[in-house]
Amino acid sequence: MSEANEYTFWQLINEYAIHIPIIQRDYAQGRAFERIEEIRNSFLGSIQEALEDNKHLDLDFVYGSMKNDKIFVPLDGQQRLTTLFLLHWYLAVKENCIDEVRQILIKFTYETRTSSREFCNALVNDSSALKNVEFKSLEKISDHIENANWFFMSWQRDPTIKSMLVMLDAIHSKFKTTNNLFDRLTLTKLCTYII
Repeated sequence: MSEANEYTFWQLINEYAIHIPIIQRDYAQGRAFERIEEIRNSFLGSIQEALEDNKHLDLDFVYGSMKNDKIFVPLDGQQRLTTLFLLHWYLAVKENCIDEVRQILIKFTYETRTSSREFCNALVNDSSALKNVEFKSLEKISDHIENANWFFMSWQRDPTIKSMLVMLDAIHSKFKTTNNLFDRLTLTKLCTYII
């Protein structure tokens, strides 16, 4: 990828593995600060509106490099990519299609800490704790995840995982009453430009 190419997250992860490199800072869009909460809610609101209205949403540029022609390593844009990964995971679990897309979502990983990498892997591979859960009546999805038998209590000290759990609660709050959005998410042009 030597020039800017337009991709949706789904197109990107279907074509390449996405590895957040060790040099990146922790995932921050889930931090518990008022300003970050405003950014988080605005971003999720824009995505929700684009999905419901089936319209294009420009998510700006993501810069990165290719490793072995199979792995995309973002140098800028990892926050958006992580949020999109979490949204795809959430809707896949909520709409009971995680088994069909597991081999695609598992290609997203963090290299910043072993615990972050293990959490992303477990989230995708061990989501059975959320099968048959009534999402509309669930207040916080993070409680369900943290109570799963695969969740290590030590992960609560990892700032990336803590932030992901906050974001998953925000995603849940925004999307818990929606239906049939996963297919639309994979088809709607929520585009980013990869350089």
